[in-house]
Amino acid sequence: MSNNINIMKIKKMHIQDLTIACNELLFKTLVELGQSKGEQWLLAMSHSLANDLKKDFGDLTMEDIAHSFRNGVRNTDDVRFVLNVQTYYIWIKKHQQLIWNESSKEPDRQDKRLQYRSRKGTGTKIIGCQLTGRKWSEEEKLKKLK
Repeated sequence: MSNNINIMKIKKMHIQDLTIACNELLFKTLVELGQSKGEQWLLAMSHSLANDLKKDFGDLTMEDIAHSFRNGVRNTDDVRFVLNVQTYYIWIKKHQQLIWNESSKEPDRQDKRLQYRSRKGTGTKIIGCQLTGRKWSEEEKLKKLK
């Protein structure tokens, strides 16, 4: 998945791009779980996940969704579970709740599972300098935005 797709809110993504990202995520998750599914299953679940994300989780990013799957795979107690709609809803809702619970905290005090959501690369330092009156060179701006 490209970085632009990872940080874009799901509600702003084109459904085709979202479906491709979901396909990649589901395939990776199956590999991590040691499970295999047929091509038809993967295609159907990719469409299902993409539509569910658009409908119910539009304010999250694909990076949030990928982290919810990562945490779910590593922290689900029952090793016999199967990847299905109910499973990914549990994982995503749990991660969404974590994001909401931690949203009022400073980034350095947030749960370590949310470190990927830090301010790095968001341009907030540049905005902060605009508020304080410090002048950044064009080179510094470009460097911070990369």
